[in-house]
Amino acid sequence: MEREIMEYDVVIVGAGPSGLSAAIRLKQLTSEQEHEISVCVLEKGSEVGAHLLSGAVLEPRALNELIPDWKEKGAPLNTPATVLSHCAMSPPRPMSSPWP
Repeated sequence: MEREIMEYDVVIVGAGPSGLSAAIRLKQLTSEQEHEISVCVLEKGSEVGAHLLSGAVLEPRALNELIPDWKEKGAPLNTPATVLSHCAMSPPRPMSSPWP
């Protein structure tokens, strides 16, 4: 049986926030030094981000540092969070925060 072989300089397991950040930053650093490397990110989901941003609230500070022009590039993050609140559904009744 013949198998296809693909060679990479770096393989990152997991396309979550840490894996994607590591891959992006590694490519940025090597590009700044005019040295290109091949990076492969392995993800168990059907596509990158499949387990990542399904309605989640995202704190953009790290994204601003990693990719300063992410808004101009058309990232699909269009609704800023304007209110922070939590609700714990526990007996005898739900409790909301900020706590009184």
